[in-house]
Amino acid sequence: MTWQRDAACRDADPELFFPPSDDDTSVIVARHRIAVAPICSACPVATECLRWALDSGQDHGLWAATTPTDRRMIRRARMAGVPDPVADHEPMCSACSLLFPMPVVDGDICSRCLGKEAV
Repeated sequence: MTWQRDAACRDADPELFFPPSDDDTSVIVARHRIAVAPICSACPVATECLRWALDSGQDHGLWAATTPTDRRMIRRARMAGVPDPVADHEPMCSACSLLFPMPVVDGDICSRCLGKEAV
């Protein structure tokens, strides 16, 4: 995780990013999220942070100013083939936007869409 070296939060208090409640609807989580938003929005590695949190299944804390609930929604959308506009800059099918496993050339069409073209 070399991206952490460049993170805007590396010198911030870690407790700011880990609210004492796991309830995303609580006032305390909202306050923490408001406090970290300026740090995360100015961070040069926020995309890498979010990707890491999604890929490693982080269920606690604020990563790239997202809550665990936000990240669960992103993961569900990804499983349905819907890329996240921040985390998913990987190549995707130009016909249906399904994420490709690497390696692939952006603009390629997935096997599901290739099957549709043959019909």
